[in-house]
Amino acid sequence: MSTSSDARQLARDTLAGNTASTRLDALGFAGLEQLCRRVSGVHAPHRSARHEARDGFPIVDSETRALRLALPDGACVVCENQTCPAVDQRELPHGDLAWLTPNLYPITFPFDDAANAANADTRGVHLVHWSSLQHRGGLAGADAATAAALFSQLADVERFLLHEAPAHYPDTGDGHRGYVSTIKNRGRRVGGSVEHDHQQILLSALAPGEPPRARELAQRLRTDTPGELVVQSLDGLASVLVPTFMRRPLHAFVAPATPGVGHLHHMPSEERDACALLVARLCAALDALMTASHGEPAWNLICHTGAGIGPLFELRPFTQPLGGYEHLGLYLCEESPQRSAARLRDAFAAH
Repeated sequence: MSTSSDARQLARDTLAGNTASTRLDALGFAGLEQLCRRVSGVHAPHRSARHEARDGFPIVDSETRALRLALPDGACVVCENQTCPAVDQRELPHGDLAWLTPNLYPITFPFDDAANAANADTRGVHLVHWSSLQHRGGLAGADAATAAALFSQLADVERFLLHEAPAHYPDTGDGHRGYVSTIKNRGRRVGGSVEHDHQQILLSALAPGEPPRARELAQRLRTDTPGELVVQSLDGLASVLVPTFMRRPLHAFVAPATPGVGHLHHMPSEERDACALLVARLCAALDALMTASHGEPAWNLICHTGAGIGPLFELRPFTQPLGGYEHLGLYLCEESPQRSAARLRDAFAAH
């Protein structure tokens, strides 16, 4: 990973000139959809998803999305102000700023004619959450106040998308329409096409296949994980855990004390803040460990949400390739959970 660009950043006045709105609620859902159509319409996915015959999970087709990886080495579209216009901004500690933009290569898209929109199961809104003006800033390794502010903004965006989505999105309970998914990718090997720190959040009319599999998992993790696999707990509000069923070295979860409340915007603020800080520490630990052992970080952070499911944060590192027998459901892990937990504890202590 290059260190020559550590000082790069996006100037505030430059971002101000590429801003559609500083608040999503001022822009409104219709305004957000209109902007997404204008700036990313050429990269819209196919209207209909395919479904895997065995498990039934959806598969979205988008040929142009492959182009997102074709960036010159060392290029930063964020610092060079080549992203879509900002739609929401949040002041951070230390004079920093976080903001959201439409994703130029969306997985879901707000198809504009109402009749066809209702019949397009890939309809939705796909946003990117840029977490620092600084090229080397962001969530990984953030202090408590910064991490809390970033999670607070994500919670507010989640609430906006679920509560403001129009009637042609499915009713998903709790006054919500549609499904919101929040992820973070780090490294090109796992889909992180832009190095500048960011998260992604999308609204979809289509239910992702994975979250229901995590129903009541947070509760089981908190009750069944032995102490030797607890990496760090924070004031009884949240914990970093290595699962007994670890598939890959350094696989870990951040579980809140009150599991299954539903979504980020449902969480008690003190638990959400604790999860934010532990996620920041876990991301920094993974960056350090994977850089030392693999030359660069490569991991995905996913947030499982839904009543009885989450929020539950799962960090899946690409520390080992998928083997042939694993495609048959026989998994091999090249490290014990106890060893991974010990390595993570050491990395937490060092950072």
